[in-house]
Amino acid sequence: MATVFKRDSSPFWFACFASQQGKTIRRSTKTADKATALRMALEWERVEREAKAGLATVAAFQKVVSEVSNRVIGETLPSRTVRQYFAQWLASQERNITPASHDRYRHPVNRFLESLGPVADQPIRALQPRHIEQFKQDRMRLGRAPNTVIADVKIVGIALKQAFDFGEIDRNPTPAVRLPKSVSTRRVPFTMEEIFRLADAAPNDDWETLILLGFFTGARLGDCVRMTWDNVDERNQAIVYTQRKTGKAVVVPVHPDLLSHLRCISHRGTTGPLCGALAARAQPGKSGLSAKFKAIVERAGLDLMTVQGKGNQKFSRRTFHSLRHTTASQLSDGGIPEDVRMEITGHSSRDMHQLYTHPAYESLKRAILSIPTRESLGLARKAPPISDGQRHVPLRDGLK
Repeated sequence: MATVFKRDSSPFWFACFASQQGKTIRRSTKTADKATALRMALEWERVEREAKAGLATVAAFQKVVSEVSNRVIGETLPSRTVRQYFAQWLASQERNITPASHDRYRHPVNRFLESLGPVADQPIRALQPRHIEQFKQDRMRLGRAPNTVIADVKIVGIALKQAFDFGEIDRNPTPAVRLPKSVSTRRVPFTMEEIFRLADAAPNDDWETLILLGFFTGARLGDCVRMTWDNVDERNQAIVYTQRKTGKAVVVPVHPDLLSHLRCISHRGTTGPLCGALAARAQPGKSGLSAKFKAIVERAGLDLMTVQGKGNQKFSRRTFHSLRHTTASQLSDGGIPEDVRMEITGHSSRDMHQLYTHPAYESLKRAILSIPTRESLGLARKAPPISDGQRHVPLRDGLK
């Protein structure tokens, strides 16, 4: 039968009880109250007996520990199930991330809960590295590419790190799992000639605008498609926007070719989205903007540079994000310093006012002007160039 004893070196009572294998276990109760310590010892031994008989569950043990915790410190331990925890975690993330990112989080979380089976309805403290390993193996058996599996496991790990930080679990089991080897999907940039071929292959003005914005600003697809005429600063001839991903304010001087295009489309009005109806379109999915851009790449007669992953999925190394890589490559080839390139692509930030008044802004303008124009490359336009008179028509009167 379980007993308690004290050691001279500790103010706490120690429990002595038999494990399910019949071995004697001595464990500190972390309490100086003998009655509470004895109750803990008896409960621990009871759980060991039930475990030996195959009756104990993690939920039962959690209940015992929580009851004892309540008696000792007046607080019960968090006892949310895995399913409850992830549901509340997703709800909390919804306020901090974009809808697209929230969808990206929800999918692997749902697959993880499916992989757990009955464990999903046990306390979150029941999670062990073997459960993460099982999830990884399940995803790989379904033929998911290594990069997809890595991303899915990391999302689960992000959620469990928060559980660890908040004291709901003793450790995050995710880092113990060895992730599969990733397959390189590094984006391949376009050439300048290919950029204009893409613009010419655009099915409408909205797509041409989106492609030119992506290249001449180096902005991500989501940021480009959300840009409105309010982001166009005619007085300073700059595109001013805030990155959705990082929250950084970015100011990019307008390249002559982009300025020419914006003045061409300004006859439709200078309010609302720059890319018209595309602003309401979803990015992922078979009919999303990303897939449509790939179709434009093929329509332009360019190679998507598709590679086969280790799973069933294939990856295109030329996507809309390649426009951003092309911007960086062109600036690098033009001898633009790294810190200036980072300012343009938004990898570092400064106060917006400082960007306009700081001498570095002139460096940004010189950097953008280092990118060749269509005319300097001798590339014919898809449509006749606009007149000189149109070039000097303000885009937005009084825009600040």
